[in-house]
Amino acid sequence: MTVKFRNGVIFLMLVMVLAVGVSVLPKTGDAATTYKMTTTVESNIRTGDSVKYAIIGYYKAGTTVIFTGKTANNWYRITYKGKVGYVSGKCLAPYKAQTFTALNNEAKKHLGKKYKWGATGPTSFDCSGYTSYVFKQSINKAIPRTAKEQYNASTKVKANQLKAGDLVFFNYGSGIAHVGIYVGSGKMINAQNNGVKYDTISSGYWKKYIAGYGRVVNF
Repeated sequence: MTVKFRNGVIFLMLVMVLAVGVSVLPKTGDAATTYKMTTTVESNIRTGDSVKYAIIGYYKAGTTVIFTGKTANNWYRITYKGKVGYVSGKCLAPYKAQTFTALNNEAKKHLGKKYKWGATGPTSFDCSGYTSYVFKQSINKAIPRTAKEQYNASTKVKANQLKAGDLVFFNYGSGIAHVGIYVGSGKMINAQNNGVKYDTISSGYWKKYIAGYGRVVNF
């Protein structure tokens, strides 16, 4: 038996089919939530969201990663070498833009605070306690604790390569003993005996003790 349809009926049926088809198409424009985070320590990547799962890789401290999701127990999801992996939120901090402006704004917040040997902030500082605190708080950059360690960990630059955000190191005769943050125009901001303040390094007292310059972030 042959069934014949009028043109109008066929048209109506086509419209209905298309409508149903459109209704089941995947939605677009619903962007997934992502999380741009920086590792604060060396961080294992696991196959699941707890330490009981196998390790499939790791990120070095200071690595910035965009994660594609977050679990209820504070683990962040990532695709790692074609596999789904997870990193504990305890190892991560929100990404902070690494700009000199961010660093300088944090550094200036502490002008006038007292110097105290061994202090790491936020109410008082020694020289390297100040530099390490400012880098961590402003751009989430971890640098070693002491001036000597910061000197050893930095990329050395010449005086004519010096730019804002570099570290300036000083030697009074027995090795690296002081550090400040270069802010441009021949000046640094540092925690010294008179507290957190600006000092000129291009002339006067400080110039004669300069031991070198180091870069820990290339702004």
